Amino acid sequence: MTVPARALRVLRPAEVPVGADPAEAEAIAQVARARAELPTLDETAFDCYLGFLVSKLDATTEADPVAVLASLLCAAGVHLGQGPHVRAGDDPHPLLVWPLIVGRTSAGRKGTSWSTARRLIAAADPEFHRDNIKSGLSSGEGLAERFAIKDDDPSELEHRDLRLMVMEAEWGGVMAKMRREGNSLSAILRSAWEGGDLSTLTVTARVAPNSHVGILAHITPQEFRAKISDSDLAGGTYNRFLPLAVARSKFLPFSQGADPTVLEQLGREFATRLSAGSELGTLGFTDDAAALWRALYIEFSTDTHERPQVEQFISRAVPNCLRIAAIHAALDGEPAIHPAHLRAAAALVRYSIDSARAIFTDTDTPARLIAWIAEAGQTGRTRKEITTGFFGGNTKAQQISAVLDPLVTSGLLVRSTRPRADGKPGRGTEVYTARAPDRTN
Repeated sequence: MTVPARALRVLRPAEVPVGADPAEAEAIAQVARARAELPTLDETAFDCYLGFLVSKLDATTEADPVAVLASLLCAAGVHLGQGPHVRAGDDPHPLLVWPLIVGRTSAGRKGTSWSTARRLIAAADPEFHRDNIKSGLSSGEGLAERFAIKDDDPSELEHRDLRLMVMEAEWGGVMAKMRREGNSLSAILRSAWEGGDLSTLTVTARVAPNSHVGILAHITPQEFRAKISDSDLAGGTYNRFLPLAVARSKFLPFSQGADPTVLEQLGREFATRLSAGSELGTLGFTDDAAALWRALYIEFSTDTHERPQVEQFISRAVPNCLRIAAIHAALDGEPAIHPAHLRAAAALVRYSIDSARAIFTDTDTPARLIAWIAEAGQTGRTRKEITTGFFGGNTKAQQISAVLDPLVTSGLLVRSTRPRADGKPGRGTEVYTARAPDRTN
């Protein structure tokens, strides 16, 4: 089994059909604008077997190919089970990847991406699709219960299917539950990412020494920014996730999805690869891949002086890259990771890092702030008014400066100092006014 050559062109410009009516032309233009806001993707991410599958489905879906690829990655890692794994130092890493698909409510087509991937998963293994894909995360105890041993009988594990893929289309609801006092879900999820012990020491103790859980989560950027806190990020749960910014890929008013015959054929081959890959054990590196991994390890381990939120979010880029590359290798039936597997994984991880930066860049706030300051005319707004009146008094000074400073540098706002009202020497009042539009044209 070999890695197929690249078969996908995802960054193509939108094309307006000849004779398209204005409404259709505008819809296509909206797709182009949404995709223009995404980070730049190195298409090497699709130079793998799963990328080949995405290419076969791409023409029939409006989903972002990145979201379909990530959904299949998550499902494949869970389906492969606990046999194939990689080691990082003393730690064994299961092939579990947790994509966090971030896109706008309608323009993201997040649900569409899952529908596309799910049909292929069902074609490959109907029983896995029916029994091993669930939703409804609520508490750590609830998740641990699924893997708990009854009557403290360890032999029970020998005959149990420990694979579970959790698909949460409304991750914002799960975030709200995790923040409730006494909810242990965050701690249990951190253990689940390790593929390990989910046992609890609560009043109703559960002995759950083993698990194999993958999570696929969907959320909008606005909801994520609104519900995440510095303590959430510092807690270490979210650096387990692989954030991916997505947008609708194209305008297909008459698509009915992939042809069932094509799905059946792709599903059969996918099932064969999953079965063969599940028989593997510890995956190593070829000599060429080892040299490349050394360079990637340095790249993803180096401090890039990101904003604290981004730094926390992407701090597990190294193990995520290794896990993704190992999934690619396992699906090729290879007992060792090859350079092609690493290059595809690294391209997706780099896109994830850029996505994290984009997620924490609120493109709505600057425009609203400019409009709010413009309402005050030449009087402008003081820094204190901006802090309390616009940001509600709950935003750190450095975060406010991070919004204001680029607007001043670009000339959209003018910063000045108003002398003290009492006429005494000393520091004046910082004032911001909106620059009047140029009407010379």
